[in-house]
Amino acid sequence: MPRARVAQALPLALLLGLVAAPGVARAEPVEADAEPTDAEATDAEPEGSEAESEGATGPKWISHTVVPKETYESIGARYGVSREEIIRWNKKKLGAKQWIYAGKTLRIHARIHAPPREKITYTIAKHDTWAKIAARFGVPASHVKAWNPKVKGLIAGKPLKIYTDPKAPPPSASGGGSGSGTGGGAVPKFHVRAGGIGVGAPNRGTLVNGVQLPESDMVKILDKDKVWGTSHTIEHLQEAIAVFRRSSGYDQPLVISSISLRHGGRFRPHSSHRTGRDVDIRLPRKPGADKGDAPSSIDWTKTWALVRALVDTGEVEYIFVSWSRQKYLYRAAQSAGATKAELAKIVQYPTKPKERTKAVVRHAQGHTMHLHVRFTCTPGNSRCKSY
Repeated sequence: MPRARVAQALPLALLLGLVAAPGVARAEPVEADAEPTDAEATDAEPEGSEAESEGATGPKWISHTVVPKETYESIGARYGVSREEIIRWNKKKLGAKQWIYAGKTLRIHARIHAPPREKITYTIAKHDTWAKIAARFGVPASHVKAWNPKVKGLIAGKPLKIYTDPKAPPPSASGGGSGSGTGGGAVPKFHVRAGGIGVGAPNRGTLVNGVQLPESDMVKILDKDKVWGTSHTIEHLQEAIAVFRRSSGYDQPLVISSISLRHGGRFRPHSSHRTGRDVDIRLPRKPGADKGDAPSSIDWTKTWALVRALVDTGEVEYIFVSWSRQKYLYRAAQSAGATKAELAKIVQYPTKPKERTKAVVRHAQGHTMHLHVRFTCTPGNSRCKSY
């Protein structure tokens, strides 16, 4: 059936495909070209009883807001559905012409759980090209140009409008292995939208184009509004947790309580957590342990495996844990076969809290039941500061 661009004023008969001459090439898919008004861009929630989710691992109803240059085909590929299904699920909303445009919301019974697309502002860097920018965000260069029609040349420091296209997460890095091996094959790579960076120091800065840590069976997020981080942090955090689960056999979700607010900045009661680089992870508990804060309730062997996985990313600056709890971590590491030289590089204990140390794990008062992990600045980001 022939289809045409929305922007072209073709006869209704052609749009509906009522006439198709033999041998005529198929027209290009309908694209969402126009920018939405505020009213058009409002998200619509799925309606009716069938909008119930069928579970985190199966198909589920979602609401997708169309972005400029999207087509039925690209939306369908994103969620593992067909053009015909999208039209059927949105028959009343689409009407007879079945046009889609930027800002329109569609109900989709998604078979692939892809993260939502986001509109961000990207600052052009020196030596950037349209192709480089497009590759950075996984979108066509022609789309980047179309989203920025007034930009004729790429000037370093100038802003560009980008509609990110994060991919669906890879299969779960489930636990279940044992020992120190990989316990189940290669750890999957996590596709994280680029462009999220920290600006300034952890206790004084902000977060630009933050990336939200996605829900998964690897983590339990206490408040989704408090788990925004840099692209660098979110990518390496997920990879470290996946490695930890594979190497240790730990199959429970790790509790993530805080990273940063969406735009960073002051985040009470924390003194840091302002630039998307600080992550609070609850210590893994022993099965059936009481809910109190006794050291005996913590699985220190698993905690050591988690610390080792984080450190092995090469992207962790510090891990803060109360000195009184570090001795349990130290002993667990010794039991796991860690050498004295390895421990000197990783754990401050037995060096006293006020003594100088180059270890990654350092004392911080009150950090008795969680790891405070600080990831490094994004490579090449000169606006990010450490202290």
